Amino acid sequence: MSLSSSSFTNRLNTNYVPSHSEILEIRSLLVDPIARIDAQIEEMELALAELREKRALLQQPVDAHKALISSMRLIPQDILLEIFFACLPSEHNALIDPAEAPLLLGRICRHWRSVAYSAPTIWSSIHIPPLIIPTRRPISFWVCRVSLSDFSVELDDTFKNLSLVLQILAVSRRLRYLTLDADADFLRPILELGAEDLPLLKSIRMNVRNQTISSNFFEIPTLEDVALEAALSTEPLSLPLPWAQLRRLRLSCWTQYHDHAEGLDIDGALELLRRCPNLEWCEIRVTRYSEHLGLSHNRSSFVLPHLHTLTLSGWSLYFEQWIDLVAPNLRFLQIGDDRIPSSNQGSLSVVLDLGRLTRTSIHQLLQSFPIISHLQLLASGPDDPWRISLDDGFMALLCPPHNLCPMLTDISFFPHSAEFSDAAALAFVKARMAMHTPLQRFHAEFSRPMEFDVIPQLQSFISDGLQLTMHYPEPRWKFTARDGLEQQGLFH
Repeated sequence: MSLSSSSFTNRLNTNYVPSHSEILEIRSLLVDPIARIDAQIEEMELALAELREKRALLQQPVDAHKALISSMRLIPQDILLEIFFACLPSEHNALIDPAEAPLLLGRICRHWRSVAYSAPTIWSSIHIPPLIIPTRRPISFWVCRVSLSDFSVELDDTFKNLSLVLQILAVSRRLRYLTLDADADFLRPILELGAEDLPLLKSIRMNVRNQTISSNFFEIPTLEDVALEAALSTEPLSLPLPWAQLRRLRLSCWTQYHDHAEGLDIDGALELLRRCPNLEWCEIRVTRYSEHLGLSHNRSSFVLPHLHTLTLSGWSLYFEQWIDLVAPNLRFLQIGDDRIPSSNQGSLSVVLDLGRLTRTSIHQLLQSFPIISHLQLLASGPDDPWRISLDDGFMALLCPPHNLCPMLTDISFFPHSAEFSDAAALAFVKARMAMHTPLQRFHAEFSRPMEFDVIPQLQSFISDGLQLTMHYPEPRWKFTARDGLEQQGLFH
């Protein structure tokens, strides 16, 4: 009897209780078919194991034959080199890391290693990390492969290894990009080089500590990119840099005299800008107070047609009046010290520290750039005597009929810089939403408690996509109806 002809079919999935003889009959039905199926499964598993073993024996020769017809073997060497170039890091110099290009390219196969090692431009940059490791072999290995026309190096003084500096000196005539971050004594052999020793140098980035450095090192006519943080033996304005051809400039330096240090004031910073008509990116730190408090005596205009990023920082920075700057391609402007990333919105983003400007100068600045789309206003310390107040009067300047910044879509007041009333905030948002270029984002951090909730009156704009956030400080004391319940037992 088989399960298909079982007499218990009509009893299945019911509460029927079989008798003793029926239980024996059911057990006899279950044994035979299961055993047959198990035997068939075992036979198939043995056959499958044999097939897998045969496949494994064939895999190696099959892979070897496939490798012979691999499309990578057919790639011309010039195309392979282009692929290798694309593997190199673009945001920083190449690393001494066997898991990354270019060292990784020599670990794939003999052909790749031959191509990679025969192309000096692949080895044209190197970052020497601040690690205590033997350096002669990796640096020598790299230097012997560098291009005769393009070499970049970053040097940190953690090694304290003169042989490393000497290896850099050996390729000085090949250098195009040089980054130095070390004590002046450690870098002395490099800092004593002249223009004839660095005929191809385009970029120099230096953070030199503990001692002053001579200005002769900067007399290099090929420079286009300069970043300098150091004590100098002369005034920054006296540096023999090719100012007129600089495209990038970052300057944070001071002049060390016998008994005191002086630095660059706002007058000097603006003079540097006038000397650099081809600047595209600029960051200058003002390290000395100006006797004239921000050129209130001199607002002559200067033109920077290529400038897209400008940052003026330093606690000595202060503008009584804004400067007459003509920069048609400007996309990011920052006045102050807070590190704010530049915007890639394609329009003008402005970040202003309220402690660095007067109400007059900020008004002049906003008038100078009618294409401002993103505006961030940052509060300095509450005890700063120079800090202006962002009150209702200031907010009125951004509304009709004044209409400063007609293209404004994003405005932020932080931290705790917003001192205008909730009514002024409500009027500002409503006025801006009615303009040809409506507001997209409003963020305010207040230094006072909420006066009334503006959200219900702006809900229609929020539903249409307006991002609105308003933060108020927590009250020092908050009424709680359950306060004191835990002490009731003391009075019973």
